Amino acid sequence: MNEELAALCQELELSKAVQAVIQKIETSLKAIEIKPNDLQWRILANHVNEMFNRAKEGTGIPEIDGQLFSGISETSMQLAEEVVTEIGHLSPDEKYLLSIHFESAKEN
Repeated sequence: MNEELAALCQELELSKAVQAVIQKIETSLKAIEIKPNDLQWRILANHVNEMFNRAKEGTGIPEIDGQLFSGISETSMQLAEEVVTEIGHLSPDEKYLLSIHFESAKEN
């Protein structure tokens, strides 16, 4: 994990488990040449942290119409699905919300 991202994780007081997933996301994004800016990392880290909280508490998000996300690339959706699977105990619909972070970072 790069120094800036590690500092952000410390600032946000993210658990080791959340940090591990953030690190995997960073590695995956580097491999496909997606480079989130600082604000995008902050928002993504907070989202992943909330996903962990929902998984731990057994709470979910409202059902999402996947058709609304038909414009999201397969790459972004696949990465989001991998993260949702990694965290576990989440609604499969979480991938839709998470994929937006990856898709928007492609524009950088």
